[in-house]
Amino acid sequence: MEIITEGWPKSGEEQILLEEITCRYLQDADCTEDQDEPQEIILSSRDGGGGKFINISTKSWSITGDNPEEELLPLINDFKKRMS
Repeated sequence: MEIITEGWPKSGEEQILLEEITCRYLQDADCTEDQDEPQEIILSSRDGGGGKFINISTKSWSITGDNPEEELLPLINDFKKRMS
């Protein structure tokens, strides 16, 4: 995905920066869930003056397979593009 900044406000010639962003990613419930509610993982970032960091929160997010990083990395990379 590509960040769209066209039409975003500017201050003089400088682009105004994004200070805080939150993205909610959803996936279908797994077989252990009692409900058909999708699973949710929330990635957020805020620059409070000490630099940007990523916060990850979830109640339940199932990862299958032997390489969990291969399932989480696309989410993190997508989020990093949006916050840059």
